[in-house]
Amino acid sequence: MLGEQTMMQGMDADKAALLEAGLAKIRERFIASLEDRIESFCTLLERLEDPETEESACMEIRAQAHKLHGICGSVGQPRMGALAAQLEQHIDTLLAGERPLNTDFVDDLLNALLDEMEQNVDGA
Repeated sequence: MLGEQTMMQGMDADKAALLEAGLAKIRERFIASLEDRIESFCTLLERLEDPETEESACMEIRAQAHKLHGICGSVGQPRMGALAAQLEQHIDTLLAGERPLNTDFVDDLLNALLDEMEQNVDGA
């Protein structure tokens, strides 16, 4: 009985090690993807400054922030996820409001998110 229990614990430890190794690879891929995400957000930040493209830029920023928020919890990035969620929620409120849009706070939130993303890339 004791030998069986020890063997089960060993199997659990092996499964945990495999799981952790898999999660580490996912985190690495996520960090590697941040450079492309940063570049995309920077392009959208430029479009945000043009009144003709600001609304479509907001919608795209929201979509990308939503995706980012979704994955951040799984890869151990709660601060980045919270910033992405805040950005997403603010854009929802902004787009439901009056025109012309005041995108100043979107700009501020996106820059805070970009700073967080860049810190993760630099720290990798």
